[in-house]
Amino acid sequence: MASSNEGAELKLVSSIRYKFASVSGDEKKLSDALHSQLVPLLDKAGSQHKAVRDATFQAFISVNNFVKPVGVILPVAGLVGQYKRTNSPMVKQLDLNLIKQGILRLDQAKRRELLPIILRGISKEPSSASAAGFFNVFLRLLVEIKIPGRGSNEDLALRENIGLSDPADAKYVSHWLGKLFLLRQDLALATGEELNAKLGASPLGLSLEDVSFLRNNNLHIWKPGAPGSLSLPECKTKAVNFLASGAFTDYERHIPAICAAGSADSRITTIADDVLKRSNVDLEKKHVIQSLYDAHRKFPASHRIQVLRLLSKSTIACTFKSEVVEAVKQDFDLASGENASVLGLEALRLNKALLAFLGWIARNSSASSDTGSGMGPALVLILKDYILSQGWPESTPRGNQSQIQDEQRLRASAYETIGILARGSHFEHKAKDSLLKWLFDSLVSDPSPDIVVYIESALSSMMSLFKPSISLENRDLEILLLEYMTLPEGQGRRTARHVAARFANNCLPYSNMQARWIDILALSGGSSERRDVFEEGQRGLDPWWATKLHADDALVLPDWTKLAQMFFEISAGEVEEDQMDVDRVSKYTLFPDGRLQAFPIAIRYIKQILFLTALNEEKYEIDWESQLERSLQNDLKTREKFRKYFSTANKESLLLILNAALDGLRDHPDIGAEDYASCLAEILSFAPSADVISPLSKRTQELLPVIKSNNQKVRQLASKVFGILAPWNAQSARFVSQLRSFLEACQNPSASQSAEYQGSLACLGSYFSHAAYYGKIQPQDASDHVQFIYERFTSVLEQGSADTKAVALDTIAQLWTANIHFPQKEGDLTATVDTLAKLAALGDEKAISALGRLAIPALADPSGSETDPIVKILDKLFGLSEIKRTEVHFATGEAIASAIARWDSEAVQLGLDVEPSGSGKSDIVDALGKRPARIGATLDKLIGDCKTTKPSLLKASGIWLFCVIQYCSNLPEIQSRLRECQVAFMRLLTARDEVVQETASRGLALVYEKGDQSLKGDLVKDLVASFTGSKTQLKVDEDTELFDAGALPTGEGKSITSYKDIISLANEVGDQSLIYKFMALATNAATWTARSAFGRFGLSNILSDAELDPKIYPKLYRYKFDPNSNVRRSMDDIWKAIVKDQTVVIDTHFDAIMNDLLKSILDGKEWRAREASCAAIAELVYGQPFSKYEKYYTDIWKVTLRVLDDQKGSVRAAALKLCMSLSKTLVTQLQENNSSASARAMIAQVVPFLLSDKGIESSVKEVKYMSISTVLEVVDNGGDALKPFIPTIITHSLGLLSTVEHEVVNYYYQRVSEEDREGLDKLRSSAATRSPMFECIINCLRLTDESVMKELAPQLLSTIKSAIGMQTKIGCGEVLSTLALRHSVLLPPYNATFLKAMETQILDRNHETSKAYARSSAYLLRSATSETRDRFTSRLLDLYFGAEDDIRRQKVADAVLAIAKISPDAFTDLESRLLPFAYLAKHDTDDYVSEEFNAVWDQHAGSSHTVKRFIEEITQLISQSLNTSKWALQHGAALTIASMITALSSAVGKDGQFGDADLRRIWPTLDKALSLKTFQGKEKLVTAYPLFISHGKKFWGTDSALAAQTKKIAIREAKRNNDEYRPHAFQALAEFAAARDDLDMYAEAAGLVSEYLKPDTEAHKITELERRTTEAALKVTLTAYNRSKMHSTPISVLNDVATAAEAAPEAISLAKHTWFTSAAEIMDEAESSEGTPDSAGGVVGTRWFRLLVADGGEVLLENQRSSRAKALGAFAKAWKKGVFGPVGEQGLLREEMERKVREMVLAERSIDVQKLLEQVVRQLAV
Repeated sequence: MASSNEGAELKLVSSIRYKFASVSGDEKKLSDALHSQLVPLLDKAGSQHKAVRDATFQAFISVNNFVKPVGVILPVAGLVGQYKRTNSPMVKQLDLNLIKQGILRLDQAKRRELLPIILRGISKEPSSASAAGFFNVFLRLLVEIKIPGRGSNEDLALRENIGLSDPADAKYVSHWLGKLFLLRQDLALATGEELNAKLGASPLGLSLEDVSFLRNNNLHIWKPGAPGSLSLPECKTKAVNFLASGAFTDYERHIPAICAAGSADSRITTIADDVLKRSNVDLEKKHVIQSLYDAHRKFPASHRIQVLRLLSKSTIACTFKSEVVEAVKQDFDLASGENASVLGLEALRLNKALLAFLGWIARNSSASSDTGSGMGPALVLILKDYILSQGWPESTPRGNQSQIQDEQRLRASAYETIGILARGSHFEHKAKDSLLKWLFDSLVSDPSPDIVVYIESALSSMMSLFKPSISLENRDLEILLLEYMTLPEGQGRRTARHVAARFANNCLPYSNMQARWIDILALSGGSSERRDVFEEGQRGLDPWWATKLHADDALVLPDWTKLAQMFFEISAGEVEEDQMDVDRVSKYTLFPDGRLQAFPIAIRYIKQILFLTALNEEKYEIDWESQLERSLQNDLKTREKFRKYFSTANKESLLLILNAALDGLRDHPDIGAEDYASCLAEILSFAPSADVISPLSKRTQELLPVIKSNNQKVRQLASKVFGILAPWNAQSARFVSQLRSFLEACQNPSASQSAEYQGSLACLGSYFSHAAYYGKIQPQDASDHVQFIYERFTSVLEQGSADTKAVALDTIAQLWTANIHFPQKEGDLTATVDTLAKLAALGDEKAISALGRLAIPALADPSGSETDPIVKILDKLFGLSEIKRTEVHFATGEAIASAIARWDSEAVQLGLDVEPSGSGKSDIVDALGKRPARIGATLDKLIGDCKTTKPSLLKASGIWLFCVIQYCSNLPEIQSRLRECQVAFMRLLTARDEVVQETASRGLALVYEKGDQSLKGDLVKDLVASFTGSKTQLKVDEDTELFDAGALPTGEGKSITSYKDIISLANEVGDQSLIYKFMALATNAATWTARSAFGRFGLSNILSDAELDPKIYPKLYRYKFDPNSNVRRSMDDIWKAIVKDQTVVIDTHFDAIMNDLLKSILDGKEWRAREASCAAIAELVYGQPFSKYEKYYTDIWKVTLRVLDDQKGSVRAAALKLCMSLSKTLVTQLQENNSSASARAMIAQVVPFLLSDKGIESSVKEVKYMSISTVLEVVDNGGDALKPFIPTIITHSLGLLSTVEHEVVNYYYQRVSEEDREGLDKLRSSAATRSPMFECIINCLRLTDESVMKELAPQLLSTIKSAIGMQTKIGCGEVLSTLALRHSVLLPPYNATFLKAMETQILDRNHETSKAYARSSAYLLRSATSETRDRFTSRLLDLYFGAEDDIRRQKVADAVLAIAKISPDAFTDLESRLLPFAYLAKHDTDDYVSEEFNAVWDQHAGSSHTVKRFIEEITQLISQSLNTSKWALQHGAALTIASMITALSSAVGKDGQFGDADLRRIWPTLDKALSLKTFQGKEKLVTAYPLFISHGKKFWGTDSALAAQTKKIAIREAKRNNDEYRPHAFQALAEFAAARDDLDMYAEAAGLVSEYLKPDTEAHKITELERRTTEAALKVTLTAYNRSKMHSTPISVLNDVATAAEAAPEAISLAKHTWFTSAAEIMDEAESSEGTPDSAGGVVGTRWFRLLVADGGEVLLENQRSSRAKALGAFAKAWKKGVFGPVGEQGLLREEMERKVREMVLAERSIDVQKLLEQVVRQLAV
């Protein structure tokens, strides 16, 4: 049985083989046989019988030989099917071999049909070799497939249709396509050894097996020009397009797309980049990121860049610790390591991408401490090595300047990334310190200022690694920072002091003494120090800044005792006890000669820390320093607290500080003397006498030189210190004597002595006053010295300088305060009082103070009568009310308080700077107390004066009353009259002077604080009545000041201020009503003035405890935002006082407040109410949940936009701020959660309103622009909540594109030329599409879905049809384009409608608008159906052929060009219509139309073969054009025929013939076109006519009538009476005659042109046109002979031509070049003839020779002489051949020719021409 099967199989193989052999000579029959028998034959190659397999293989060899002719078509589809079905390797191999051959012979359609068969199951190939072959087949087919436009229906169905429905197949194909993108041309052609070397040199992403697979084990598969080879660039381009199609999912093409994106071919990378941008691959999936890291490890550098960019978008990529470190290390080794294989620009690009990736890692891994800690240190180390590899600390330049700059930028980025990575990493202590030191070294040593910025940034980032709480690490950090803080100048390129100070402040606790020492050093740099170093030092010493820098830690002040020991520790050197020789050997270790400036800073800082420690406060304000100073000077309780602390403080440390200050003051008073003296004065004021002052007093002598200082403040402080110390010094009498001696010796001090004089006088006063307080002396004991001081005082007041007077006044005031030396003589007292009063009247505050202190001694008021000195003193003080300076009145008030209360007044007590003891306490402080009677009388006067209407007295009395209560409020005499004071202050609240208001406000607060409950209640009632009252009563007399000076000018240099002025003006103009009008004005001003006084200096506290009517809250809330700054500040203080919990009050009274504010905006007659309400609403809604004010939301917008057009500018500004606030609130809500209920509710209310006529459609410009701005911000953040409003927003925004344009642009546009308008239109359209409004539209379109599209489409269509403005039209076009690009899936239902609208819109008269719509149409065609495309293009053709002018054809040209460029796939589908149309239109007579269609043709065709392909369609369009009545179309059609004939001639070659069908199609249109009247360009048509005749012989050769017609046309065209056209017609006639072998029309043609052979050169100078005509006529004469006759009887033809030439000497003279070249051609024709010689030939020959050499002297040009020589050569050949008869019989002619030619040789100048003539001579000689 087996044997019979074997036999049957062998028989079958043999019969099939025989059948193939029998038909092998006939390709068609062989092809048919192969289709039926080849597959069964090859199937036997898998037989189980060896003999059958061998026979089959032999048959295959035969078949392989039979099918070598390319005309044999193999059954490729059957072979592929068999390949898929069989399991036999042999069958597969044979199939594959024949498939490769056959696939190349199939037409395009069949090859495309094969692709799905090939791809199905391609991944299941068992053998690598067969898989490689099959994949190679796929690549050959891939080149042929047509890939649909992305997003189209065909694209969506492509995966199924092309055979990739199995994901395994798709993944397999995409995988190998990715490998294909990695294959370079050099790899594809490399031999084995070369390939191994290339693959081993650097990562290429391919293995040896991959390359073998892609080459299919054939080195020539990718070799350009090799038989059957593939083009690698073409394959890659097609592959990337295929990869981008719907055949693959985003995940399948992700890695292959990266492979493509790294290509060097821009055609590939553009598409690949687009694929990656549009990809929906989730980069937060681990398997995706793992695949990217795997790919990165294998890829070459350019592809690694792509991978790094993608990894830089994934946060989960930061968690792959080992992969990150490995990738970074590999890439740095690849581009900058010792064995770097990637160099130049590519290395820079790789490093740039790598650093960007590291920056991403650094920023995103810091969130996870686990991630950062694992790889941060390793990455930092790699980056450090990278910087070191560039050269450190200075980089080594490599490459050109541009590369060096790029390297510098990368270096800077590396430093920055180190900092970011370090910030989120956990380092070991040593590693951290090492890195920090390296960065500091880089900072001081790197030469580039640009890089230093990034080094500082890295150092700043590292600050977070050092925690102030880790004390173990602080010591190493202190040493490091001190090293760079004290780095010697010149050791580095720059200082690191600023960074070191920042580290000290941020990384070390405030209590760290070394850190504070670093700050002191930062401040001690002097004028040469950088500003930032100085500022950092200030921050470091500031405890308030410390609370901000270390907000989480409680502030701990440095221990001032330890600071004292550290700063002022005595060195071990041998120095004298009281020596501070800082310049040589300082006894203070920390202050050598280079740090002298730091010493006073250290003194000042330690003093501040001492007082802050004594104060023991937990919180510090930003102005803590000024608060401390005020407490020292003005707060008795604080001063007592200091005194108590100092009594228990460490005395040794205090003395250490004080001694150091004295050392500085003694040795270097020129540096920081004020700081030293201030430290001594302030500390000694509170120091205990026995333990501190007494031991220090031994150094009193050192103060005496200081009092000579030119610094007044230093002298004052030094004298104070002297007064504190000297009474405890045993040598004090000597000091007094020394000072007095100088004063006695210097009665009238010179300028140089003035400072010492003042210091000496101040020291004496200070000494005796302090000695009295100490109880060291009695007044009577010092009477002599005091009398001397008094005499000096009186002398100075008479003739001293201003400075000396001030010192004298201070000195005598000290003595009077201590009850020393009251002038007992009446004359002395009067003189003293009068002198002081005189100075006081001039505003001398020291004189006023001294006058008050003069009343302190007991002798000033001995009896309590009206004759006592104090009465006179007080009168003098009360007489100062006319002084206008406010500060003088406060000084006067203080003096009055001192006079009536003496040591019971705080004003006197605050001046005491020592602790009194003994008689000082009993006889001075305790004995000199209050004067009750004087207090009462003073209050009576001041309260009475507060009722006056005189402005100056009112102001003075109010301030004085305030001062009395301020300094004496603890006295019962004051307490008992607080109610009266309250009434007085209430009255003062309405004063116009702001100072008086503030004084009254503070006075009321003080009264409230000191009063009982009844008083407090009355005060609250008075305040509330004043606040809520709408009217303010004014009580005036003639001098009452109602207006500020200059507020109401009269025009005469004067202004109305008082009531008297008003009456005077009314009388003058005769209008008494002016009085009431001005009074109403003044009353209104007074009302607001009174309210502005609220809240001053604590008045608001009075209301805080009161029960208030809730109705006050809306008004009070509005007043908080009053335009008047005084009112606003006061109301804010009241609000804070009475509202303990603002949230609760606002929540409770929200509706009342909101209603009041809305009403105030709408109904407010006063602009201030409207302005305040706007600001109040903005504040009220801020931070509130939307539900709270939802019901008011629309009303708020309505009233806001209404006042946006208010007549008052400030109201408009407030309304604008409210709008911005509402907008910001809305935007913030949307940014946080745009899908929340609140966000949706807000949008639902505000968007319709803003889009209404009250918003963006408003006629008010401000309202319109504000509404637009808000809508833009809402759209940016609205998200899905905007969807219901997107159609309306888009259509409104499109309309606004035109209306928001500035009117200046339109004004200019109307006045420029048409050409300028076109340029301006481009700018306007560009501005429109780049404007925020259009960005808003684009943002809306991003949210468009099917539901939105249903609403948007009809509205958009309506807008397109109704649009008027150019910008709106441009915007509509761009919207359609965007929809087509981004939402093509949504467009199909609306595409036809939109395109229908575009048919009209593309004809818009504005060029930019029509082009925009043309682009939109092109985009829409991408996803349009075939029917819609056909209809649209048909409409374009109709518009073209129906155009009445050039403009319309230009519009059509724009549309077609847009389709060609934007939608090439759609164009390809329509090419049978659009390409012929483009060919026709590119010959349009309008230059613009022609240029546009030329671009279309060049892009999609561009060759003569394309013309041949579309002859039928082109001729149809030509016929249609010729049948119109429009000249432009007829002429364009004629030019198209000419071009088409020329192109076909080029395609078929010189001797080729056009096809019969083509000839029959072309001839009717050619005939009709030639019949047209001559027009510009018709010469191209007549020139093409002979070409048609030449290539159409079989067409006219068989039709005599047609042949006759063609001749008739040629003659007709030559006879046309158009001078420009005639030369071309003559030329065509000549060529026509040459092409017509069947006609002898020489005589007719020559006769036709004969009249043009003799131009009238004598009558006028011949023109260029006449010359060309003559030349063409000569051409006819010389070339229109019959070629057949020339071959049979050449002499006859030559005779006729010679006769004609002899008759045209003028023509020959004008067209020598034409004559000679044509003569050469004739001779060549004659030489090739076969005719018998004629007996008359010799004569004809002689005539021709003489014609050729005639007028030899006139042949001037070398090209003419060269042409003549060639003509003579051709003549010689013809003569030699015997054309002119036997040569032997023409001896005379030979001689003549030789002689003449030799003469010509001798006369010739050109060597080339000589050579040609010599050749003629040689020819004649042979």
